[in-house]
Amino acid sequence: MTDALCTESYTMGTRTFMITGATDGIGKHTAERLASDRNAVIIHGRKSRSHPIVTSIIQDLESRGAANVCYLQADFNDAKQVELMADAAVDVLRDWQQQKAPKRDMSQIPALDVLINNAGVFDPKPRHSLQGYDSTIAVNVMAPFVLTRKLLPCLAHGDEARIITTSSISHSWQLPDVDRLFSRKLSDTAGEESSEPDNQPLSYSAHSFYSHSKLCDMMFTSQLAKILSNYEVPTSIENKINDSQRNLLRKLKRIQCLTMDPGTVNTKMLLAGWGACGINVKTANNTYELATSSDYVYGKVENGSYHFGGGGSRDSRDKKKLNEFWHKLATCTGIMNTHMINLEQLHKNTPGNTVRTNTPSRSQETAHRTTCRCSNPAHTTGNSEMRRSQHQREGVRRFCNSNVLITIFASIMSA
Repeated sequence: MTDALCTESYTMGTRTFMITGATDGIGKHTAERLASDRNAVIIHGRKSRSHPIVTSIIQDLESRGAANVCYLQADFNDAKQVELMADAAVDVLRDWQQQKAPKRDMSQIPALDVLINNAGVFDPKPRHSLQGYDSTIAVNVMAPFVLTRKLLPCLAHGDEARIITTSSISHSWQLPDVDRLFSRKLSDTAGEESSEPDNQPLSYSAHSFYSHSKLCDMMFTSQLAKILSNYEVPTSIENKINDSQRNLLRKLKRIQCLTMDPGTVNTKMLLAGWGACGINVKTANNTYELATSSDYVYGKVENGSYHFGGGGSRDSRDKKKLNEFWHKLATCTGIMNTHMINLEQLHKNTPGNTVRTNTPSRSQETAHRTTCRCSNPAHTTGNSEMRRSQHQREGVRRFCNSNVLITIFASIMSA
């Protein structure tokens, strides 16, 4: 289920941020600082929009001066909910920009300036996602991959866009066997979970799986930066690209991908796994600094780099291991390999082919969509406003599922 709760105003000249895991801890603190800077902020959490804590957070961010606030609810243990939340975020961004520029074509892809992949879990006991993967890996690694892929077109239209993904100084130094790390419990023909996985899983330890997931976040950032920065237009379509498309490709290649240790901070996660050995969350500013400071713009620091926690694992710079990890992650999330980026589609929002993901059946997907709720009629699946504007929204939604994004993610592997 994807719930949304949004305010209704937009201020000219503000930057737009989306931050996951923002109902407590470092995510909430970062959202508060972004709101104080008068930015527009989309925040995510697992709680329902009607929860008193969510209502209080929205009111607090508004009082701090946020240009606009929207809360999106999704459980990252379900990849389909991540996808639906990304679709809802696109709708929110487009509506905000329509407020900013009423004459703007509603079919155009809206801009997102910064995506902060902050949500994470530390599971004392082994659990599995709806798709059958280890919960820590699903939430900490697979969900950011899916969300980033879906929102990449919006980031390509952003202003000096950044993708910030939280790693940790506690990350593993060596990548384990990826087949075992991404072992998946299969479902039988009746839809019941089988006790047999597709590969022999790693022995579970809460600390080891958390550390592996944080290395994966570091490697995700490093490889994504390489894919975007190194992408070149195939010669077969070079002469078909106009100046506007070239400019968009330049912006895509200059998206700054960064990762960091957020600090040893007394969050619920730290208390559960390590005890009260850190700083107060109100002083945990690493995430905010990486997302906003001019010291980290494209060209000032290495794209794909790790900050605030030493040099990081050598595996995050090992080309063979990066490719192995990326291929496995792409396979598990259903990304298909293609051979070229369709720049005309990227510019004009021409619908492309739909991504196939290892997610619930079509009937389950329909059930998710029909239960989405939102306090803003423009963002509620199934209501009259949505139906009236669906022809405008569908181009963006289908574009976000298109082979354009698949190509970008697959290009280094197919080189």
